[in-house]
Amino acid sequence: MSIFFFFISFVVFSVADLPSCFSADQQYEECRSRNLTCGSGHRVFESTTYPFWGGFNKPKFCGHSSFKLSCEGDQNLTLAIGNITLRVVSANLEDHKISVADDSLLDGGCLNIWNFNGKNQFTLDSNTETIDVFVNCSGVAPLQISCEESYEDPVTYHVLRSSDSDEGCMKYAEIPMLRSAKDELQRSELTFVEALRKGFDLRYIMEDKACRRCIDSGGICGSALDSESFRCLCADRPHNSSCDDNTNQG
Repeated sequence: MSIFFFFISFVVFSVADLPSCFSADQQYEECRSRNLTCGSGHRVFESTTYPFWGGFNKPKFCGHSSFKLSCEGDQNLTLAIGNITLRVVSANLEDHKISVADDSLLDGGCLNIWNFNGKNQFTLDSNTETIDVFVNCSGVAPLQISCEESYEDPVTYHVLRSSDSDEGCMKYAEIPMLRSAKDELQRSELTFVEALRKGFDLRYIMEDKACRRCIDSGGICGSALDSESFRCLCADRPHNSSCDDNTNQG
């Protein structure tokens, strides 16, 4: 009998001493175990994704509400800025930078023409510039792209090199492009479409001092369930700033 009692006691105390992952907070577990992916497409993010969330199954509390990514066609992660959909090509969270490209153009559709220098949390990275796009040019320039928004309304967009005359052309927009791609385009080493498909880089604005404290304490950066307030998601429960503080937040 005493041997049986000792065995039961050993099991009870052993379970109590198991690593915290067996009794972890649900938010912590979900953010730790779920990747920010979309179908079988290439993986953009590693295990760390904050402030981004969404995709196939990354909950909102794992990021910040303003940084939602969608799962386009069950294959590509996309970012919506205004009414433009951009495909996320790569991410460098350490430098607060993501590389994006015109999702419509990559899928063989029409070019999205937009004037963009920054919006909300996103600004153009230093290696990204804008390039002037013209319409109604009388001559046929070598740097152009034609698109039929409809059968009744085809349009041709032009980019002029420094040696080209803009006579008869009307400036239509300034669209973002990598500086390196812009230089290659001006030297006619790339076509207009090839230069655009290289995408461009965005920087995002996010205060991350609290997030760094959280990570240093063994937590995962996230948000409160009922607000946009920062939370440090820890194995025991969400905390205000780090797993070492004594706060208990939802």
